[in-house]
Parts: sequence; C-alpha cells; structure tokens
Amino acid sequence: MKKAFLVFVTSILMVTGLSAQVLQSEQMKNTAWSGIGSPIDGDPTIYGFTDTFQARFDRGKFTVEGMLNWSFLANYKNNGDVDYFTFGTSNLNPLSIKYGIRNWNNGTWAGQNKIDSKISATDKAATDHPDWLNYSDQANVSNTLQDSYYVNVLYHFTKEFEAGVGTKLNWQVGPAPRYGSWLWEPDAHVRQGGFSTAYDDRAGVRAQTSSETVGSYLFHVDRPGSADVVGFVPYANKYAKRAVGVRYKKEGDMTLELGAAIPNGFNTDDPVSNFGAQFAPVKWLSIAAAIEGAFDDGSNFYSGATLGMDFFILDLYFAADSLFTKEDDDQAYGTGAAISFTIPNTELRIRPELGVNLFENSNYTFAWYTGGTLSMEFTDKIGFNVWGSFAMGSKDKRWDDYDSTKDWNGGHIFNVRPEITFEYTKQTSFAAYFDFENREAFDHVTRNCWSTGLYMTHTF
Repeated sequence: MKKAFLVFVTSILMVTGLSAQVLQSEQMKNTAWSGIGSPIDGDPTIYGFTDTFQARFDRGKFTVEGMLNWSFLANYKNNGDVDYFTFGTSNLNPLSIKYGIRNWNNGTWAGQNKIDSKISATDKAATDHPDWLNYSDQANVSNTLQDSYYVNVLYHFTKEFEAGVGTKLNWQVGPAPRYGSWLWEPDAHVRQGGFSTAYDDRAGVRAQTSSETVGSYLFHVDRPGSADVVGFVPYANKYAKRAVGVRYKKEGDMTLELGAAIPNGFNTDDPVSNFGAQFAPVKWLSIAAAIEGAFDDGSNFYSGATLGMDFFILDLYFAADSLFTKEDDDQAYGTGAAISFTIPNTELRIRPELGVNLFENSNYTFAWYTGGTLSMEFTDKIGFNVWGSFAMGSKDKRWDDYDSTKDWNGGHIFNVRPEITFEYTKQTSFAAYFDFENREAFDHVTRNCWSTGLYMTHTF
C-alpha cells in the first residue's frame, strides 16, 4: 500500500510541482465526448458531440504542440426544443454546456432573471444603491470556457534553459484550486465550488488586441447581485498563458525554476510582465511565488507551498489580486489548502480542500467553499472517482437595510460528480459520468442542472 501511495504522491507532485506543457510528453491524443442533460431552467435534451485533438512533437532542440477543439452541438429554440445542430470549432466543453441551453442567435440561456419583481419601487429609488437596476440572479460561469485551439513553440537552449511562444504555454508554479484536469478531459469538475464569475482566465492577456484575446488578468470583483452565487478569486500561479517567455528549470535533489513572460496585449505605453519562481530545497518541500501584471496597478500576486510526506501531501496557497489600484473596493484575497492521502490498508485515495475568499469592499462578506475527490480501483482496468463540493457566496451587507432585500444572502451551490473509468487498452480508455448541480441564488431562487455522458480517450 505504501508503494501505491508513493506512486500517487509522485503523480500529484508532477501536476502541482514544476510546470509542464499541456501534454506531458511527445504524443498525439484525442478525447471525444457525447452526452445529454438538463440545463438550468431547461428540459432534458441532447447536447451533441465534442472532440479535442492534441499533438506534441519534440525534434532536436524544438518542441511544437497544438490542440483543436471542434463540436457538433445542438442549437435550441426559445422553448428549449432542439432546432438544429451546428458544426465548427468551439470554446465549449461538457462542463460549460450543462449551465445553459445553447442558442447561437441569443447566446447561452441560463434561466430567466427574476430580480425585477422582487424589489419594491421605494427600494429601487434608493439613491445609495443604484446597482439594483443591474442585478441578476442568473448563473454566469465564464471561467468554464476553454480555448478552441492552442499552438505552442519552444526552443531548448540547454537542458535547463528554454524559451517559448504560444497561445497556451501553461507555465505554472505551485498548487492552486483546479478543475481536476483540463476542461475537455473526463475528470474535469467545478473549481472553487462553482462560483459565478465574469472572469475569463483562458489567455491571461492584458488588453484585447484581437477577437481571439478574450481573457484578462485585470480581475474585477464580481459584486454580490451581479450573478446568482459570486465569490470567485483567481490564483495567478500560471505566469505564462498566451505569451512569450523564458524559464530556467533545474531538477534533481534540489529543484529550482525561474521564469518570466510578456503576456499578450503588452504595449509600450503601459508595459507589463509576469514572473514565476519555485524552489524545492528537499524532495518533500516546494515553495512558489508568482506575480501577474508586474508594473501595473492591477497586478495579481500568488504564493504557495507543497509538503509531500510519506503518507500525505499538503498543498497551501494564497492569492492577492488587484493589489495597487486606487479604487477602494476592487482588491480580493483568497487562501486555501488541500490534503491528499490514502486510507491505510485500502486503495481509497482522498483529497479534501477548503478555501476562503475575502474582499476589500467592507460591504461584501467573505465567500467560502469546501470540496474533495475520492478515487479507487475496482480492478486493474476499472476505476471509480467522485467529486463533491459546497460553496457559500458573498453577500452585500447593505441588503439588510431594505425590506425587499433583508432576507437575501450570498446563495449556495452543491455539486456532485461520480465517474466510472474503463481502460480498454493501454492506448484507449472510456469514462462515464453523472454531474448534478443545485444552485440557490442570493434571492433564494433555486435552479438545478445535470448532465451525463461518455468520454473516449485514445493516445496514438
């Protein structure tokens, strides 16, 4: 059992330790998915099909890798019935599709906003709370979108020193709250309990320089009332996303990584850079720090550590966002921890995590979430894992001052996602899952959504 756990420890450290490319080694890989489900405020429907093809090639001093995500997804009428299917490259995935009915003419439907009828005319006229006019109790989970493609090119000057340019370099240091895997992969689950947020962290760009650069490190706090359950805080441990960068990595008894990147959208009038560092003085301890948007008022700071002992791994992480802005209500802080261990004399592996997010605006209460994964193998080919989480959102304390809103709170989210995996061959595997989510908005409007489907992954 100890040997099995050490393998588990090694795999975790490979993921949360020194940064790697999107694919860990030279290979070609295809992940296909098809499923059905009931989106928020929708009837059970056919979602369609997605396919994600990845390839990585190492030739001499060069590494070239890329991905293309394409789909054949249902387009729905306003009443929720399937109208037609659309083929093309897509930024959607099984995790994001469950939140709303996809209508190519009107965007994603995530339930009717029911706020307007709940606030009295007297309270709406309150001069100190004009935000009520823009409130929405609908879900908005922009950070579940993915890139429709990526292309990375790296040049290795030496074994330790390399430079890269790409749309998804994925250079990261230290642990942070994660989706489990990439959003297109079988064990992807909600992050930080599934908080709604307008933040889109795909590209990590400073400014929108083309129609493809849709992310931004300039995080703005999702104010309570802007979506059903808010409280998300990003962790800036990926210092190179869509960027050009250089890094030094030395592995061995003592491990060191130092990296720097210029993010997409850099301009000479307002230059910014990202930096990351990680140091493991011994095999059981790794510490990391990163800053995103250095030299800009809206920069984000990250620090984290991993302790890998004989029978458990402890991850600790901290985020401080929008550090130097002049506004007095846009800074946010997040802190959390996760521990991975195997129950003695079993093959049962557990990884619980807990996080607390706090905000500079004194009117916003803190948000928190807890969650965890449990996994085991029934046989050498059949496995089982389940993710479960519960999150409590942030509330505006001023709601207590008005009759229409005094019973509002931050809302909460419950999510559970069991999955069975089957390794058909060393190259081909299947995974079947069921994902259920209950979301009670800050105004007590409750909505459910669920999805189920089948993945097939083949490595060439």
